[in-house]
Amino acid sequence: MRALLVVVLVLGGLYGGYWFIGARAAEQGAERVFTELAARGYVAEREALSVVGFPSRFDVTVTAPRLSDPARGIGWQAPFVQVFSLSYKPWHLIAALPNEQKLTLPGQEITIGSTRMQGSVEVSPTPSLPLKRLDGVAEGVSLRSTAGWALAAASANIAVHAQEAHVQQVALRLLDLLPDQRLTALLSAQTALPERISRMDVLADVTLAGPVALSGSVLPGVEAVALREAHLIWGPMTLRASGTLRPDDLGQAEGKIDLRIEGWREGFLAAQALGLIPQQFAVAAENVLAGLAAQSGDAAVLELPLLMQNGRMMLGPVPLGAAPLLR
Repeated sequence: MRALLVVVLVLGGLYGGYWFIGARAAEQGAERVFTELAARGYVAEREALSVVGFPSRFDVTVTAPRLSDPARGIGWQAPFVQVFSLSYKPWHLIAALPNEQKLTLPGQEITIGSTRMQGSVEVSPTPSLPLKRLDGVAEGVSLRSTAGWALAAASANIAVHAQEAHVQQVALRLLDLLPDQRLTALLSAQTALPERISRMDVLADVTLAGPVALSGSVLPGVEAVALREAHLIWGPMTLRASGTLRPDDLGQAEGKIDLRIEGWREGFLAAQALGLIPQQFAVAAENVLAGLAAQSGDAAVLELPLLMQNGRMMLGPVPLGAAPLLR
């Protein structure tokens, strides 16, 4: 019995020593993030940093963090941020963010509100710390800008899971998205679209030039985006999309996305109201799209490609402007 007690005490002492060493390493790691950011010319400040959770967890709390890039006019601050991990699995981190944060962008400051905002990151326990998966969830989200716009969503989810050959599977979902009231007022006056977008989903495989590693300072470039499915439900309009894009020599997207739009006329009217379609082309473009829809056998359904080539973007025969940047 005495021998068993001695063994328990020795193991408890060893584990306690491991926790305190791990807690010190977690504290130094968090301090190092602020030090390295400051060394690169960023503003990286906080009021306090602590580690608790003995014996089963490492709970890091950073009070009043403030990060910014003065050269670009970009910044973020919050009352606190907390990062948790189990002491026997420190490579799996869980973060909790406060109900209110502030994001600074050139010319405006955005207040981010939520009833819950959490995320988790899991890396492989190897020296480079390659990303295995990232998951985030936010509920009761609202964005309010000093520039005068606002939007909200009932919930938002993101998931990034590492696949083979530097492929990251990315999934996004937004439910009950409420765009800015000025936008919805403009659209409601000219379309039958309601003020809320019921659902937006995106599932894509993103091929990168290398692995995403927490030990690295630069994210690898995008080599290709395979859009497996995108889905939008907005009142009478439903959109589905799939296709593949790659960056051209200038980093702009090049490729084709196949679209299927049910209730396409409402989408066309919305694009016209937002100025996405030049007024001088509107009548001709609508006639062409109506002709294409008639060929499908259902005048309310439009199937056509979104083409991106030579830095330009075309929705079937309708020009939409410059193609987006991928790299």
